[in-house]
Amino acid sequence: MSILFAAETILLVALVQSPLHPVYRPEDLPRTFWIQILICSWWVLAARALVLSLALLRSLRRSAVKNKLLWNVIAASIYICAGLAILGLVFEFPLQGIMATSGIIAIVLGLALQSTLADVFSGISLNIERPFQIGDEILLEGGAEGQVIEMNWRSTHLRNSANDLVIVPNSAIAKMRIQNHSGGSRRYNGSLTIVIDSRNEPELALETLKQAAMTCPAILDRPTPSVAAADFKADRITYEVNFSTASIAAAGDARSQLIAQLYKRARPSGRPGVGGSAIAQDSLESRPIFLFKASELFNHIPLLEPLSSSEKDELNTKIIRRTFGAGEELLTQGATLEAVQFVFSGVIEATREVQDGRKLKVGKLGPGDSFGILSLLTGMHTEDVTLTSLTSGLLLGLYSKDLEPILQSRPELIELLSHSVSKLQQFIAMFDQAAIQPAIISQPDLLWHIKQFFRLGARRDSN
Repeated sequence: MSILFAAETILLVALVQSPLHPVYRPEDLPRTFWIQILICSWWVLAARALVLSLALLRSLRRSAVKNKLLWNVIAASIYICAGLAILGLVFEFPLQGIMATSGIIAIVLGLALQSTLADVFSGISLNIERPFQIGDEILLEGGAEGQVIEMNWRSTHLRNSANDLVIVPNSAIAKMRIQNHSGGSRRYNGSLTIVIDSRNEPELALETLKQAAMTCPAILDRPTPSVAAADFKADRITYEVNFSTASIAAAGDARSQLIAQLYKRARPSGRPGVGGSAIAQDSLESRPIFLFKASELFNHIPLLEPLSSSEKDELNTKIIRRTFGAGEELLTQGATLEAVQFVFSGVIEATREVQDGRKLKVGKLGPGDSFGILSLLTGMHTEDVTLTSLTSGLLLGLYSKDLEPILQSRPELIELLSHSVSKLQQFIAMFDQAAIQPAIISQPDLLWHIKQFFRLGARRDSN
């Protein structure tokens, strides 16, 4: 295109001295007509060359943001200027009259397309100001939330956590309050409101909620989750759990994990054994949750729920209490463990040493979790992980010999335990497989493999 444009420029200079101020021969109308056609093509080539040159500069910048709308405005402006130059310089039309006529047409079209033009100019304003870009995760006033996947002339397209496409007009976004979660970093700060029965001590509730949040895999360790009391009424206290996730997409998983972890230590108040009859008459939606005591732990552990009240009372008399502090090693990988341990409070980190000697983090245990079930069921008194406390807490333990008679009389408990143990063993096997590093082939080994593939060694031996 550049060569064609240069050749056409040379030709026009030879014919009419300059394509900007052409000199025609009035007596030769056919020749003038074809020269005008040639000059028109020259202006079109000039506009096209300018647009492509700007596109080349734009691509060389390697910008991560593909701002289509602003680029289309620039390209359209260049072509419009080229069209006006053709009318005024080539065909000598009075541009004043054209501008006046186009102004009247613009007013009529503006009134007819008022909403569409509002979206267009709002889109131009958003592209110039850039409160968000393609790929950013934003929250709009009104609740629309998701990742920006497209910005066009009329609307902005978002992909939300449910994988739905949300289309918002640009004129509406320009009037909204915008929260850009990707403005500084992709880290997302979320929160969850929990209402707890006021009979639970606030200090206990704050500690339990924080420990439950620290246990969730989707919640980041830094910054540490925080809990604050937000409201206090006669029978309940409202707490707000604040946490951070790697992205806005992980916020839903974080809330689900937090609720599931908290369910191991709490139930809606008013249920038998945890609440009064007055609270039990309330609707389920209005009930706060109640953090049960250590003596009621066995009433809520799924593995021990089938036991009778007398069996649970007997186990309560045999509970071994162990308090621990932060940084204490509670269990070493491969060590002997003769009791099942239930985490009543505290956060414990599990690590595992793999084949190459590395110590990798497996996960965390929090309030309501347990360990040592493998030794209880199989008689193998060795564990697969090392457990180190991250906070202070309390363990409630039961010796295996105290649980064996109950397991022998309750086959259904063995089935539940077998399912839990099989899931744990499958997780450990997948963890070890993922931790295996690919073997590094040195140059002599690589050469040997190549020779074996092409059977070069066999040919040499045969010769």
